Amino acid sequence: MTLAELTPDVALAALLDGKVEVQTSATSKYAIKAYGQAKMPNKGLADEFLTVQSNGVISSWTNPIGQFKGNLALTLYCKANADGTAKTARLRQMVTQCAELADRKSSQGFFFSLDPTNVITPPTVNLTTGYATTVINVAWHTT
Repeated sequence: MTLAELTPDVALAALLDGKVEVQTSATSKYAIKAYGQAKMPNKGLADEFLTVQSNGVISSWTNPIGQFKGNLALTLYCKANADGTAKTARLRQMVTQCAELADRKSSQGFFFSLDPTNVITPPTVNLTTGYATTVINVAWHTT
């Protein structure tokens, strides 16, 4: 694989896009969007969505270079309640599905697994944006 082909964010976003569903009532649910690095718009965002961004450096594990590894931050966004608290049940739904879809999976020449040394951050509400977020750390390497 060449440096120009290093797009693990695109591959992971493709694994998740439209496959993570949010249950809003006993009879209503919908699939959410996943955005790769620098692909998230700055307006028109849904109440729930995912972003995938590089988390640290990309390194080669071979010399000459050709096999790579790194980490991705999979951030789950969920619009907070009107009182500024997180919708923790909805975030848990999203975390469960993301873990099942991303852990020990491969796509587009990349293998993904949850990073056992730094798995997840607790939900945090950003009162400026109105979203609660939690981050899953995903390790990757080329196949």
